[in-house]
Amino acid sequence: MKNILITAALSAALLGCSQAETAQDEAPAENVLELGVDGMTFVGDDTVNSGWTTVRIDNDGGMTHFGLVYRLPEGVDAEMVDEEVVRRIQASLTARIAGDDEEADFLLAGMPAWVGDLVWMGGPGMISNGVVGEATMFLAPGNYIVECYVKSNGVQHNYNPTPGEFGMVHPFTVLPEDGGMAEPEANVTLELTNAGIQIAEGAFRPGVNSVRTRFVEQTLYNNFVGHDAHVLRIDDETDVAAAARWADFFPVDGQQTPAPAHFVGGIHDMPGGSTGYFRLDLETGEYGITAEIPEAEANGFFTRFTVE
Repeated sequence: MKNILITAALSAALLGCSQAETAQDEAPAENVLELGVDGMTFVGDDTVNSGWTTVRIDNDGGMTHFGLVYRLPEGVDAEMVDEEVVRRIQASLTARIAGDDEEADFLLAGMPAWVGDLVWMGGPGMISNGVVGEATMFLAPGNYIVECYVKSNGVQHNYNPTPGEFGMVHPFTVLPEDGGMAEPEANVTLELTNAGIQIAEGAFRPGVNSVRTRFVEQTLYNNFVGHDAHVLRIDDETDVAAAARWADFFPVDGQQTPAPAHFVGGIHDMPGGSTGYFRLDLETGEYGITAEIPEAEANGFFTRFTVE
């Protein structure tokens, strides 16, 4: 009997080890670029493997931020983006705030030709202080930037007045090695077309949501931004119309902090035909999805939903 009990115990132990090893082997691989916020800079990794890639931003910086991800064309680096694009757009914004629209337009017209070769690849959408933003995209090897250009007191967060110093412009490299991450699953699917944002499949729920975003059609607005999705909570005191249009950068008061609503995440522009994912942690209540385009609500890019 004693031998039988010992054999049974050993078998159970071996089975437990085998199951633990199997569970460990089957744990989904993650491929994550982890970033935090320190003042007006992103801090964190500067390399990540290729393939399905999550960009995660822990926003404890005290105000609303986001993380637009874009790929740089050959021969262009972050210093060139800062000197030739960020500083020019800030100068244009400063001129427009001063009422000199002619100078503002002149500065925007002088953007380098390679700006048209930047490829928007998603990234975490608008996130208020205390929110972790997470977006997952398929990234090929190359050089990229994560950027936030929300404004405070008329100054973009990506702008640093000190020559040679970056604001919220974080360069990173996607390495040739495949990160081994599988395409995420989702409980909600959004479709973005020229007609607006639609909840095509599934439903939002309390707790963690994985949102598949299909960029069925893409259009360039103001020669800079396209269709995207930013989720905000609608409380009793929320001015919904103001919140819906706040994401539009181009009006002088667009994206000026403080934001008129609590933003909980989303995903930035991607090319037409692309699919990206973003994560939301939701409480019960009312929410809206807006976009960084002119007159989002009038153009079908504001959608409300309820979490019950």
